[in-house]
Amino acid sequence: MNMILRVRSSNGTERVTIDSSCAFSELVRQLSEKCSIPLERLSLYRDLRDKNPLGNHRTRQTLKAMKLNHGDMLFIKTRVDTLPSSAASSITSPTSSTVSTPMESVVLDEVDRKLARSDGLIERPRNPLLCNHNDKGRCVHCSPLEPYDADYLSENKIKYLSYYSHLKKKRGGSNGRFVQMEDMDCKIKPGCVKHPPWPEGICTQCQPPAVTLNQQEYRHCDFIEFESASIVERFIGYWRETGHQRVGFLYGRYDVETHVPLGIKSIVSFIYEPPQNTDPKSIEFLEDPYQPVVDEIARGLGLTCVGWIFTDLQALSRADGTVRSLRNKDTYFLSAQECIHAAHFQNNYPSPSDVSRDGRFGSKFTTVCVSGNTANTIEMFAYQVSNQCMALVRDNILQPAREHPGMAYVKQSSAEQYVPDVFFREKDEYGNVVTKEARPLPVDYLLLQLPAGTPKDGQKEPLMPGGAGEFPVFHRRAVDLEIFKQYYRAQPDEKFLESLSDINVLLFLCTNDTLSFREHMTDICNAIRTGDRGVVQAFKESPIWLTLEQILAVDTDLTAAPGGDTWNCSVCTLINQASKTVCEVCGTPKSG
Repeated sequence: MNMILRVRSSNGTERVTIDSSCAFSELVRQLSEKCSIPLERLSLYRDLRDKNPLGNHRTRQTLKAMKLNHGDMLFIKTRVDTLPSSAASSITSPTSSTVSTPMESVVLDEVDRKLARSDGLIERPRNPLLCNHNDKGRCVHCSPLEPYDADYLSENKIKYLSYYSHLKKKRGGSNGRFVQMEDMDCKIKPGCVKHPPWPEGICTQCQPPAVTLNQQEYRHCDFIEFESASIVERFIGYWRETGHQRVGFLYGRYDVETHVPLGIKSIVSFIYEPPQNTDPKSIEFLEDPYQPVVDEIARGLGLTCVGWIFTDLQALSRADGTVRSLRNKDTYFLSAQECIHAAHFQNNYPSPSDVSRDGRFGSKFTTVCVSGNTANTIEMFAYQVSNQCMALVRDNILQPAREHPGMAYVKQSSAEQYVPDVFFREKDEYGNVVTKEARPLPVDYLLLQLPAGTPKDGQKEPLMPGGAGEFPVFHRRAVDLEIFKQYYRAQPDEKFLESLSDINVLLFLCTNDTLSFREHMTDICNAIRTGDRGVVQAFKESPIWLTLEQILAVDTDLTAAPGGDTWNCSVCTLINQASKTVCEVCGTPKSG
């Protein structure tokens, strides 16, 4: 009689259909093929705590005689043979590397390593009214709470679990350490030889299953902390000056968020504004030749790209500085196009994970929208999109709907691409939960909100404070040696370190045509990161910096912006070559 046995290993759970009269060795052989484990290394146990296996690939006893029944759960342990030291030393590195699993090669972020080692328990003080024990005892009224405790989260107004709280919750049961996080897959499995390729054929083995979207209960980042309010003020200043919208990338680092159990926060040190065409209602990204240089500088500072930020502001009254509330529960929070952009960026910056088959799961990358709130003041609204949204965008099956900015639409299957059915659940007018097809799909279903602001524990010294006066922001206007000369001459000698602590200054030093400091940027960034004024002072006395000072001492028309003299369009702010009499994008005549 056929029966189904469940078998769990470090790679997940498999189901094996086998006759109860078969020998145990036949079960081991099938599992060896399914799990790609050599016969001699595979051992089966009824319980992980058992020291002796049920048998091996030579056991001829039948499954029925071993009292294995339909639905039983077995556990696989892989055995690694121990070798004498002389034999082990003779094994070459390629051979030994095949024994290690892909999980061992995953390099986690520092904050992930910290939280993976933490139990996340929430300590509670002894209750003098309810606790009837001494100070060293514990009871139900004062014992620590799990980081996913629903009552604690509700009392502290924490809407979402942190990722590691969610992971610990999934691992809460027995044998929970085998839990793996898997991304949703909406593509046809390649390599099926039972039929011609799509659209001529498809089968249940290669066809992706129908998808029912769920509102995600956890998030990978729990707070966005800007080191200084001036970082955002400088960014918003462009809209205040021109009335045009603006977009930028957030560079910073990740750390533990203490206000959320096992939480993660991103600490933003600076905003980099890439080349872009802007107007009062839209933004267009342009090709950016400086992005690799910015990433190189960020790595030297110990930073990475942690998110992106954009404005959607419309003045209500210039007199009192109020703005219109454009994004609220009656309109939308993020448009479908912005959600797709956010998912695209999150897919480009995945989080490394040692509990996923491919070594990555989800993303800590965040989206910040600067817009008007219901009080008509400027506020930052921070979001992430769910892992399911990332999968829909990755597999190219989600697109904006025409009906409303806050609605998306799942594509129909075509000859070029098979698209599985996608559903979501919502309450109807009678309060009943109904399942609907995601054509269209409200993007709020895919959003995760998180707070953003300045440090909660008081003002800290920012990594990039900048010098006296503001150096012009790259891609807002042309920057030449004369502008740098004016900025440098305004800095006190004792503030030389601070004067270099500006991404726009560092980018200018790396990309100017007169004297590039790119080869010396590692030393500069290390000095900024550690605050070592001695290193910076030694650099100031180096031959290359003395050469720059000699150049600045001479009146010169040499330009520092790549490509020679330029001028900024007064309408779209594009940086045009001096030889152009009209703007290359919008056609506005050159002023002056």
